[in-house]
Amino acid sequence: MADSRFQVYVTFSGEASKGGAGSSNTPVNHVRAYDASGTKHGHVTPDYDELRGMALDGAGRLYLAVAHKGGSAIDAFSSTIGSDGFSRTLLGTAVTPQTSTALAHPYAVAFDPGGNLYASSQDTNVVSGYAVAAAGFPATPLAVASYLTTAFPSGGTFYAGTYVASAQPVTAGGETPPAVPVAQGGLTMTGFTAAPASAADAVKAPARHSVRGILFAGGALYVADEGGARVAIYDAATGAYKSALTTTTDGKWTLSTPVGLAYDAASGHVFIGDPGNDAIFSYHPKSQKFELELDKKSGGDGLKKVSGLAFAPGGTLFFASRETQAIYQRDKNGTVTPFVSGLTDTPECLLIAAV
Repeated sequence: MADSRFQVYVTFSGEASKGGAGSSNTPVNHVRAYDASGTKHGHVTPDYDELRGMALDGAGRLYLAVAHKGGSAIDAFSSTIGSDGFSRTLLGTAVTPQTSTALAHPYAVAFDPGGNLYASSQDTNVVSGYAVAAAGFPATPLAVASYLTTAFPSGGTFYAGTYVASAQPVTAGGETPPAVPVAQGGLTMTGFTAAPASAADAVKAPARHSVRGILFAGGALYVADEGGARVAIYDAATGAYKSALTTTTDGKWTLSTPVGLAYDAASGHVFIGDPGNDAIFSYHPKSQKFELELDKKSGGDGLKKVSGLAFAPGGTLFFASRETQAIYQRDKNGTVTPFVSGLTDTPECLLIAAV
């Protein structure tokens, strides 16, 4: 019997303009919880602006990326759940741009096996690491990855805590880091605007497509390099660039805009959501087999502009569609069914939380 003692946490775009074709979007600015049957419970957190990635630390505390450009932060919430069965208490803010230059418009958060917190930031296009205080906050930048300081000893100073650097450095807080070539692990920005031509461009600058999901698994750090149409793989201990996933083993598919990442502990596979292909791919580190897992033909409309991914106990894969504004589930037998539909805002990221 599948384990039903979990909730599915969802973050939403929070931007009224982001609905699918013909939709009337009503922003949702909190983490929302659904039980295993798809019943909505309510606010896990208070309302914020533009929430994105979530992660649980070893103590069960919830960490949340607040992505609004005017209020970027990583906030920490209690491990205990309120008497209502879903809400969590704000403990404090772990990281802000004032405490970490690297943090700007964060997308994803993750923890390494040692309990260090990592965040991907879309507007600096880096992944940065932090040591977390015993109370769960604040978090202070780690040393720059040894790979970066060894391979790129000159040409500028990396933001404190940088673990994966950008191929197109962004000046932030008066700091301009060295450029790391894509072939050596630097992350790609497309639509990069160093000197925006208008106030409208300045709001969107510096990136249209940049780093997205991050995931630690099997001694490696996986990073969705959306602008580079690849998932880059780094050594989890040193930050050294190892390889990248681009084209499936059979040569039939090439990544377009990888965004969401999830790990299936049962199979050891890393799953990749690619809204540009309307598809989900899987990679097995041991065999190095990279293959299509689901597309619109096998998974239906739920693959349209696929966004967040997460695995529940028992092996059920949950995934969200920005186009249909719904969440779907695929059981261990491969059957795809709707989980929650009729959402008023576009779902972004998913997380499974034990209850």
